[in-house]
Amino acid sequence: GDYGFPESHAASFAILVYVSSWLKCHYPDVFAAALLNAQPMGFYAPAQIVRDAREHGVEIRPVEINASDWDCTLEEGEAGGTDRLHPRHASMKDAIRSTHAVRLGLRQINGFAEQDAEKLVAKRGQGYDSIRDLWLRTNLPRAAIERLADADAFRSIGLDRRDALWATRGLGGDRIRLPLFDKAALADIRREPDFDLPPMPIGEHVVNDYRYLSLSLKAHPVSFLRQRLAARRIIANEALDGLTSKGEED
Repeated sequence: GDYGFPESHAASFAILVYVSSWLKCHYPDVFAAALLNAQPMGFYAPAQIVRDAREHGVEIRPVEINASDWDCTLEEGEAGGTDRLHPRHASMKDAIRSTHAVRLGLRQINGFAEQDAEKLVAKRGQGYDSIRDLWLRTNLPRAAIERLADADAFRSIGLDRRDALWATRGLGGDRIRLPLFDKAALADIRREPDFDLPPMPIGEHVVNDYRYLSLSLKAHPVSFLRQRLAARRIIANEALDGLTSKGEED
């Protein structure tokens, strides 16, 4: 009756806003991890959440077969990270109390199933040392391993996206090594010669990051167009504050 509902609704929402604002201010590492794990939410996209966290000094670590769980997790990192704080947030230097880095979870990979992630984590032990090792231990379908390669998740074993995809598409045949192939005369039958693949350009990496992860930690897409935009006298957002101040002085 009367204003009972609006008042209670407003009070409840105010508490949520206050708690969320306090958490985002003091612990942007925890706040970012929680938001990413709650996706999809229909508000800010993962790329925006990650960018904002990085601007507040949070170290974001990539999806990795030997480190990521299904959800995004917190890992030991540099406390505060004020050296990484964006200049526009300089006034928050003493307020931020972050103590962890955020490790992106396997949930971030578009099209990678949670049950496949559970198998990968359960069989990981001390870590995988090759794509074939992961394949044999987890029994994951090749399509799932290809999706991990698409997401550039094999860096810890020295493979970037292109090399990992090449190795993944070479999987096949029996999972159990037959004695027949231990014979010296037949040793090379199943051994494909090494191939020196050309490195994938950073721009292509970023495109594929957005395709399979919805974000990139390598570079901002517009950075590859900045010179062209500057030639057309298109001003970067970061320069607008200075122009506004100058205009006010004039």
